[in-house]
Amino acid sequence: MKCYVGGAQYPNEYTFVDACFAENGKQAKQMLWKYGNLSDECEDDYMNCRVVRAPEHDYLFGKDDRTDSHLIRDDLMFREMGWMMDGDNHCDTCGKADYEGKWPVCEHCGQCAECGHDDDCESGDDDPAGKAGSDL
Repeated sequence: MKCYVGGAQYPNEYTFVDACFAENGKQAKQMLWKYGNLSDECEDDYMNCRVVRAPEHDYLFGKDDRTDSHLIRDDLMFREMGWMMDGDNHCDTCGKADYEGKWPVCEHCGQCAECGHDDDCESGDDDPAGKAGSDL
């Protein structure tokens, strides 16, 4: 399966608003239009939609335990793709968003749980795992 992202030909705010794994571009466009946010973003004008390959995200296929064509709905996968929510903080090391606090960024050292605290971070000693809090 291949990763595809979709958005409006002439975007209002965001270049892409939805993503999926599909066998080909035609299938991706149909899925994103019918089941995703693409028709809303394009104001129901099918000629205004565009779907492009995102091969840099193909490695994520199967990480959500799905083995068929499907829309991506998992926040962890969107975060891995570099997507974010409005107002998100970003890790100073990896650049990933905190996704409305689901993967918090330490207020002292600016790093997420996956990257861990800086050696001199005052919060690092409080966290028994040695990382900023996370539910992963």
